[in-house]
Amino acid sequence: MNGDERMHQDDDYLWDRRGPVDADVARLEQLLGGYRHAGAPRRARVPLHRAARPRRRWRIALAAVAVLACCAVAMQLWYRQRLQWDEGRPWQVVAQGGDVRIDGRNVKTTRAQLAIDGVLETGSDAAARLQAADIGEIAVGEGSRLRLVETRTGRHRVQLEHGRLWARVWAPPGQFGVGLHGMDVLDLGCEFLVEADARGNGTLTVLSGWVQVDNLWREVLVPQETRVRLRGAHLAGTPYDVRASTGFIAALEAIDARDGQVSANGIEVRRLIADSRPRDAISLLSLLQAHPWLADGPMFERMAQLLPQVPASRAAWARDREAQLDAWRHALPYPRIKQWWTQWPDALPLRNRKMEAWLRDAARG
Repeated sequence: MNGDERMHQDDDYLWDRRGPVDADVARLEQLLGGYRHAGAPRRARVPLHRAARPRRRWRIALAAVAVLACCAVAMQLWYRQRLQWDEGRPWQVVAQGGDVRIDGRNVKTTRAQLAIDGVLETGSDAAARLQAADIGEIAVGEGSRLRLVETRTGRHRVQLEHGRLWARVWAPPGQFGVGLHGMDVLDLGCEFLVEADARGNGTLTVLSGWVQVDNLWREVLVPQETRVRLRGAHLAGTPYDVRASTGFIAALEAIDARDGQVSANGIEVRRLIADSRPRDAISLLSLLQAHPWLADGPMFERMAQLLPQVPASRAAWARDREAQLDAWRHALPYPRIKQWWTQWPDALPLRNRKMEAWLRDAARG
Protein backbone atom coordinates (compact mmCIF):
# COMPACT_ATOMS: atom_id res chain seq x y z
CA MET A 1 0.00 0.00 0.00
CA ASN A 2 1.53 3.31 -1.03
CA GLY A 3 1.28 6.61 0.84
CA ASP A 4 -1.69 8.01 -1.11
CA GLU A 5 -3.78 4.90 -0.49
CA ARG A 6 -2.93 4.97 3.21
CA MET A 7 -3.91 8.69 3.44
CA HIS A 8 -7.23 8.00 1.67
CA GLN A 9 -8.01 5.13 4.04
CA ASP A 10 -7.32 7.37 7.00
CA ASP A 11 -9.77 9.95 5.62
CA ASP A 12 -12.62 7.45 5.20
CA TYR A 13 -14.00 8.38 8.61
CA LEU A 14 -14.40 12.00 7.58
CA TRP A 15 -16.58 10.99 4.62
CA ASP A 16 -18.71 8.08 5.77
CA ARG A 17 -17.58 7.39 9.39
CA ARG A 18 -15.80 4.19 8.32
CA GLY A 19 -12.35 3.14 9.37
CA PRO A 20 -10.22 4.27 12.32
CA VAL A 21 -10.84 7.69 13.84
CA ASP A 22 -8.02 10.06 14.54
CA ALA A 23 -7.73 11.24 18.14
CA ASP A 24 -7.84 14.91 17.13
CA VAL A 25 -10.93 14.30 14.98
CA ALA A 26 -12.66 12.46 17.84
CA ARG A 27 -11.91 15.32 20.25
CA LEU A 28 -13.17 17.92 17.74
CA GLU A 29 -16.31 15.86 17.15
CA GLN A 30 -16.98 15.78 20.87
CA LEU A 31 -16.57 19.53 21.21
CA LEU A 32 -18.91 20.32 18.30
CA GLY A 33 -21.46 17.61 19.04
CA GLY A 34 -23.88 20.04 20.66
CA TYR A 35 -24.29 21.85 17.34
CA ARG A 36 -25.03 18.74 15.33
CA HIS A 37 -28.00 18.98 12.88
CA ALA A 38 -30.85 16.99 14.33
CA GLY A 39 -32.36 16.23 10.92
CA ALA A 40 -36.01 16.51 9.85
CA PRO A 41 -38.52 15.68 12.61
CA ARG A 42 -40.21 12.38 12.24
CA ARG A 43 -43.87 12.61 11.42
CA ALA A 44 -46.20 11.03 13.81
CA ARG A 45 -48.05 8.15 12.33
CA VAL A 46 -51.72 9.00 11.83
CA PRO A 47 -54.17 6.15 12.08
CA LEU A 48 -55.62 5.23 8.69
CA HIS A 49 -59.25 6.00 9.64
CA ARG A 50 -58.25 9.52 10.74
CA ALA A 51 -56.26 10.24 7.61
CA ALA A 52 -59.29 9.33 5.46
CA ARG A 53 -61.55 11.89 7.14
CA PRO A 54 -60.24 15.02 5.32
CA ARG A 55 -60.51 13.20 2.00
CA ARG A 56 -64.07 12.13 2.78
CA ARG A 57 -65.05 15.68 3.77
CA TRP A 58 -63.64 17.08 0.54
CA ARG A 59 -65.55 14.50 -1.46
CA ILE A 60 -68.78 15.37 0.33
CA ALA A 61 -68.19 19.09 -0.22
CA LEU A 62 -67.48 18.58 -3.92
CA ALA A 63 -70.56 16.41 -4.28
CA ALA A 64 -72.70 19.06 -2.57
CA VAL A 65 -71.33 21.77 -4.88
CA ALA A 66 -72.05 19.59 -7.91
CA VAL A 67 -75.62 18.94 -6.76
CA LEU A 68 -76.24 22.65 -6.15
CA ALA A 69 -74.82 23.51 -9.56
CA CYS A 70 -77.08 20.96 -11.24
CA CYS A 71 -80.09 22.32 -9.34
CA ALA A 72 -79.22 25.88 -10.38
CA VAL A 73 -78.95 24.86 -14.03
CA ALA A 74 -82.20 22.90 -13.84
CA MET A 75 -84.00 25.85 -12.23
CA GLN A 76 -82.72 28.21 -14.89
CA LEU A 77 -83.81 25.89 -17.68
CA TRP A 78 -87.23 25.42 -16.07
CA TYR A 79 -87.62 29.16 -15.60
CA ARG A 80 -86.71 29.94 -19.22
CA GLN A 81 -88.98 27.18 -20.48
CA ARG A 82 -91.84 28.47 -18.34
CA LEU A 83 -91.63 31.93 -19.90
CA GLN A 84 -91.41 30.70 -23.50
CA TRP A 85 -94.66 30.78 -25.48
CA ASP A 86 -95.23 30.73 -29.22
CA GLU A 87 -97.04 33.80 -30.50
CA GLY A 88 -100.75 33.16 -30.91
CA ARG A 89 -100.68 29.72 -29.33
CA PRO A 90 -104.15 29.00 -27.83
CA TRP A 91 -104.81 28.73 -24.11
CA GLN A 92 -106.29 25.64 -22.54
CA VAL A 93 -109.78 25.99 -21.04
CA VAL A 94 -111.49 23.71 -18.54
CA ALA A 95 -115.23 24.19 -18.02
CA GLN A 96 -116.30 23.93 -14.40
CA GLY A 97 -119.93 23.20 -15.21
CA GLY A 98 -122.90 25.18 -16.42
CA ASP A 99 -123.16 27.10 -19.67
CA VAL A 100 -119.63 27.86 -20.90
CA ARG A 101 -119.22 29.13 -24.48
CA ILE A 102 -116.25 29.93 -26.72
CA ASP A 103 -117.07 32.13 -29.69
CA GLY A 104 -120.74 31.38 -29.17
CA ARG A 105 -120.33 27.61 -29.24
CA ASN A 106 -121.10 25.61 -26.16
CA VAL A 107 -118.12 23.82 -24.66
CA LYS A 108 -119.38 20.25 -24.62
CA THR A 109 -116.14 18.70 -23.44
CA THR A 110 -114.33 19.43 -20.22
CA ARG A 111 -111.30 20.71 -22.16
CA ALA A 112 -111.21 23.25 -24.98
CA GLN A 113 -108.97 25.99 -26.41
CA LEU A 114 -109.24 29.78 -26.52
CA ALA A 115 -107.48 31.30 -29.52
CA ILE A 116 -106.43 34.90 -30.22
CA ASP A 117 -109.51 37.19 -30.36
CA GLY A 118 -111.56 34.30 -29.07
CA VAL A 119 -114.34 35.13 -26.59
CA LEU A 120 -115.11 33.06 -23.52
CA GLU A 121 -118.54 33.50 -21.89
CA THR A 122 -119.97 31.95 -18.75
CA GLY A 123 -123.64 31.70 -17.89
CA SER A 124 -125.32 32.60 -14.64
CA ASP A 125 -124.45 29.22 -13.12
CA ALA A 126 -121.12 28.53 -14.83
CA ALA A 127 -117.38 29.02 -14.34
CA ALA A 128 -114.21 28.14 -16.21
CA ARG A 129 -110.50 27.82 -15.66
CA LEU A 130 -107.83 28.85 -18.16
CA GLN A 131 -104.15 28.01 -18.31
CA ALA A 132 -102.49 31.40 -18.88
CA ALA A 133 -99.73 30.20 -21.22
CA ASP A 134 -97.20 28.61 -18.82
CA ILE A 135 -96.99 31.51 -16.37
CA GLY A 136 -100.14 30.91 -14.34
CA GLU A 137 -103.86 30.24 -14.35
CA ILE A 138 -107.08 32.24 -14.52
CA ALA A 139 -110.51 31.45 -13.13
CA VAL A 140 -113.55 33.14 -14.70
CA GLY A 141 -116.70 33.40 -12.61
CA GLU A 142 -120.36 33.36 -13.58
CA GLY A 143 -121.85 35.93 -15.94
CA SER A 144 -118.48 36.91 -17.40
CA ARG A 145 -117.16 37.73 -20.85
CA LEU A 146 -113.43 37.44 -21.53
CA ARG A 147 -111.42 37.91 -24.73
CA LEU A 148 -107.85 36.76 -25.39
CA VAL A 149 -106.13 39.80 -26.89
CA GLU A 150 -102.47 38.82 -27.13
CA THR A 151 -100.22 35.97 -26.10
CA ARG A 152 -96.51 35.50 -26.80
CA THR A 153 -93.27 35.21 -24.89
CA GLY A 154 -93.04 38.16 -22.50
CA ARG A 155 -96.55 39.54 -23.10
CA HIS A 156 -100.00 38.10 -22.38
CA ARG A 157 -103.18 40.20 -22.38
CA VAL A 158 -106.87 39.49 -21.85
CA GLN A 159 -109.85 41.85 -21.91
CA LEU A 160 -112.47 41.38 -19.21
CA GLU A 161 -115.51 43.01 -20.77
CA HIS A 162 -117.52 42.30 -17.63
CA GLY A 163 -117.65 39.76 -14.83
CA ARG A 164 -115.27 38.26 -12.31
CA LEU A 165 -111.72 37.04 -12.79
CA TRP A 166 -109.19 35.44 -10.46
CA ALA A 167 -105.58 35.44 -11.71
CA ARG A 168 -102.65 33.58 -10.19
CA VAL A 169 -99.41 34.42 -12.02
CA TRP A 170 -95.69 34.01 -11.38
CA ALA A 171 -93.71 35.96 -13.96
CA PRO A 172 -91.66 39.16 -14.24
CA PRO A 173 -93.66 42.38 -13.79
CA GLY A 174 -95.86 43.45 -16.69
CA GLN A 175 -95.93 40.18 -18.60
CA PHE A 176 -99.59 39.54 -17.77
CA GLY A 177 -102.33 42.14 -17.89
CA VAL A 178 -106.12 42.44 -17.77
CA GLY A 179 -107.82 45.17 -19.76
CA LEU A 180 -111.01 46.75 -18.42
CA HIS A 181 -113.12 49.57 -19.76
CA GLY A 182 -110.88 52.65 -19.54
CA MET A 183 -107.93 51.03 -17.73
CA ASP A 184 -105.36 48.24 -17.54
CA VAL A 185 -104.60 46.01 -14.58
CA LEU A 186 -100.96 44.87 -14.77
CA ASP A 187 -99.61 41.96 -12.80
CA LEU A 188 -96.35 42.58 -10.94
CA GLY A 189 -95.91 38.94 -9.91
CA CYS A 190 -98.96 38.15 -7.81
CA GLU A 191 -102.44 36.77 -7.29
CA PHE A 192 -105.49 39.00 -7.54
CA LEU A 193 -109.26 39.13 -8.00
CA VAL A 194 -111.08 41.57 -10.31
CA GLU A 195 -114.81 42.29 -10.43
CA ALA A 196 -116.04 44.84 -12.94
CA ASP A 197 -119.11 45.76 -14.98
CA ALA A 198 -119.20 46.78 -18.65
CA ARG A 199 -118.20 50.36 -17.73
CA GLY A 200 -115.17 49.28 -15.72
CA ASN A 201 -116.68 49.97 -12.32
CA GLY A 202 -115.81 47.44 -9.65
CA THR A 203 -113.04 46.38 -7.30
CA LEU A 204 -109.54 44.91 -7.41
CA THR A 205 -108.35 42.80 -4.49
CA VAL A 206 -104.70 41.75 -4.32
CA LEU A 207 -103.98 38.49 -2.50
CA SER A 208 -100.19 38.39 -2.95
CA GLY A 209 -97.51 40.58 -4.50
CA TRP A 210 -98.44 43.86 -6.22
CA VAL A 211 -100.74 45.03 -9.02
CA GLN A 212 -100.58 48.26 -11.01
CA VAL A 213 -103.74 50.01 -12.20
CA ASP A 214 -103.15 52.38 -15.12
CA ASN A 215 -105.81 54.47 -16.84
CA LEU A 216 -103.47 57.00 -18.55
CA TRP A 217 -104.41 59.56 -15.90
CA ARG A 218 -102.56 58.03 -12.99
CA GLU A 219 -100.85 54.84 -11.96
CA VAL A 220 -101.98 53.26 -8.70
CA LEU A 221 -99.87 50.56 -7.03
CA VAL A 222 -101.90 48.08 -4.99
CA PRO A 223 -100.05 45.75 -2.57
CA GLN A 224 -101.15 42.41 -1.18
CA GLU A 225 -104.13 42.24 1.20
CA THR A 226 -105.43 45.57 -0.01
CA ARG A 227 -108.33 46.58 -2.24
CA VAL A 228 -109.04 49.48 -4.56
CA ARG A 229 -112.20 50.81 -6.19
CA LEU A 230 -112.22 50.82 -9.99
CA ARG A 231 -114.09 53.66 -11.65
CA GLY A 232 -113.76 53.03 -15.37
CA ALA A 233 -112.37 55.99 -17.27
CA HIS A 234 -112.12 57.97 -14.01
CA LEU A 235 -109.20 57.82 -11.61
CA ALA A 236 -108.92 54.60 -9.64
CA GLY A 237 -109.54 54.94 -5.94
CA THR A 238 -107.03 54.85 -3.10
CA PRO A 239 -105.85 51.39 -1.94
CA TYR A 240 -107.05 50.33 1.50
CA ASP A 241 -106.48 47.33 3.73
CA VAL A 242 -109.06 44.57 3.28
CA ARG A 243 -109.69 44.67 7.05
CA ALA A 244 -110.19 48.43 7.22
CA SER A 245 -113.21 49.62 9.20
CA THR A 246 -116.40 50.72 7.46
CA GLY A 247 -115.87 54.23 8.82
CA PHE A 248 -112.37 54.43 7.36
CA ILE A 249 -113.56 53.16 3.95
CA ALA A 250 -116.49 55.61 3.90
CA ALA A 251 -114.19 58.56 4.68
CA LEU A 252 -111.68 57.40 2.05
CA GLU A 253 -114.35 57.08 -0.63
CA ALA A 254 -115.62 60.56 0.23
CA ILE A 255 -112.14 61.96 -0.40
CA ASP A 256 -111.72 59.94 -3.61
CA ALA A 257 -115.12 61.07 -4.88
CA ARG A 258 -113.80 64.64 -4.84
CA ASP A 259 -110.41 63.57 -6.24
CA GLY A 260 -108.71 64.73 -3.06
CA GLN A 261 -110.04 68.28 -3.45
CA VAL A 262 -110.89 68.55 0.24
CA SER A 263 -109.59 70.74 3.01
CA ALA A 264 -106.45 69.42 4.71
CA ASN A 265 -108.27 70.08 8.00
CA GLY A 266 -111.72 69.09 6.72
CA ILE A 267 -114.20 66.68 8.25
CA GLU A 268 -113.40 63.91 5.76
CA VAL A 269 -109.71 63.95 6.68
CA ARG A 270 -110.46 64.01 10.40
CA ARG A 271 -112.86 61.07 10.09
CA LEU A 272 -110.26 59.14 8.13
CA ILE A 273 -107.58 59.76 10.75
CA ALA A 274 -109.89 58.86 13.62
CA ASP A 275 -110.48 55.37 12.20
CA SER A 276 -106.92 54.73 10.97
CA ARG A 277 -104.72 51.87 12.20
CA PRO A 278 -101.06 51.03 11.41
CA ARG A 279 -102.08 48.88 8.43
CA ASP A 280 -104.02 51.84 7.05
CA ALA A 281 -100.76 53.70 6.46
CA ILE A 282 -100.85 52.56 2.81
CA SER A 283 -103.96 54.70 2.26
CA LEU A 284 -102.56 57.81 3.94
CA LEU A 285 -99.30 57.43 2.03
CA SER A 286 -101.15 57.11 -1.29
CA LEU A 287 -103.21 60.20 -0.51
CA LEU A 288 -100.15 62.27 0.41
CA GLN A 289 -98.40 61.18 -2.76
CA ALA A 290 -101.37 62.01 -5.03
CA HIS A 291 -102.48 65.13 -3.12
CA PRO A 292 -99.45 66.69 -1.36
CA TRP A 293 -101.48 69.60 -0.02
CA LEU A 294 -103.16 67.21 2.46
CA ALA A 295 -99.88 67.25 4.40
CA ASP A 296 -100.77 70.78 5.57
CA GLY A 297 -103.26 69.24 7.99
CA PRO A 298 -103.18 66.50 10.64
CA MET A 299 -102.65 63.70 8.07
CA PHE A 300 -98.89 64.30 8.12
CA GLU A 301 -98.63 63.88 11.88
CA ARG A 302 -100.87 60.79 11.80
CA MET A 303 -98.66 59.23 9.13
CA ALA A 304 -95.60 59.83 11.32
CA GLN A 305 -97.43 58.15 14.23
CA LEU A 306 -98.36 55.08 12.17
CA LEU A 307 -94.73 54.58 11.08
CA PRO A 308 -92.69 55.82 14.07
CA GLN A 309 -89.54 54.01 12.91
CA VAL A 310 -89.16 56.56 10.08
CA PRO A 311 -87.86 60.03 11.05
CA ALA A 312 -90.34 62.63 9.80
CA SER A 313 -90.54 66.39 10.08
CA ARG A 314 -92.26 69.15 8.18
CA ALA A 315 -88.88 70.70 7.48
CA ALA A 316 -87.74 67.46 5.77
CA TRP A 317 -91.04 67.32 3.89
CA ALA A 318 -90.61 70.87 2.61
CA ARG A 319 -86.98 70.20 1.67
CA ASP A 320 -87.48 66.87 -0.18
CA ARG A 321 -90.99 65.51 -0.28
CA GLU A 322 -90.11 62.51 -2.45
CA ALA A 323 -87.38 61.37 -0.06
CA GLN A 324 -89.87 61.41 2.83
CA LEU A 325 -92.43 59.45 0.80
CA ASP A 326 -89.80 56.89 -0.19
CA ALA A 327 -88.73 56.42 3.42
CA TRP A 328 -92.34 55.78 4.46
CA ARG A 329 -92.91 53.51 1.46
CA HIS A 330 -89.97 51.27 2.36
CA ALA A 331 -91.27 50.96 5.92
CA LEU A 332 -94.63 49.52 4.82
CA PRO A 333 -95.10 45.81 5.67
CA TYR A 334 -95.27 44.63 2.05
CA PRO A 335 -92.88 42.75 -0.27
CA ARG A 336 -90.75 44.78 -2.66
CA ILE A 337 -92.08 45.09 -6.20
CA LYS A 338 -88.71 44.25 -7.79
CA GLN A 339 -88.53 41.07 -5.71
CA TRP A 340 -91.52 39.46 -7.43
CA TRP A 341 -89.70 36.09 -7.47
CA THR A 342 -90.10 35.84 -3.68
CA GLN A 343 -93.78 35.05 -4.35
CA TRP A 344 -92.62 31.59 -5.52
CA PRO A 345 -95.61 29.76 -3.90
CA ASP A 346 -97.72 31.21 -6.72
CA ALA A 347 -95.67 29.10 -9.15
CA LEU A 348 -96.24 25.76 -7.44
CA PRO A 349 -98.59 23.36 -9.27
CA LEU A 350 -100.62 22.78 -6.14
CA ARG A 351 -104.36 22.93 -5.69
CA ASN A 352 -105.41 26.48 -5.13
CA ARG A 353 -108.10 25.78 -2.56
CA LYS A 354 -109.36 29.34 -2.39
CA MET A 355 -109.65 29.54 -6.16
CA GLU A 356 -111.39 26.17 -6.35
CA ALA A 357 -113.85 27.15 -3.62
CA TRP A 358 -114.51 30.40 -5.47
CA LEU A 359 -115.12 28.47 -8.70
CA ARG A 360 -117.50 26.06 -6.97
CA ASP A 361 -119.47 28.95 -5.51
CA ALA A 362 -119.57 30.61 -8.94
CA ALA A 363 -120.76 27.40 -10.60
CA ARG A 364 -123.51 26.99 -8.02
CA GLY A 365 -124.59 30.57 -8.68
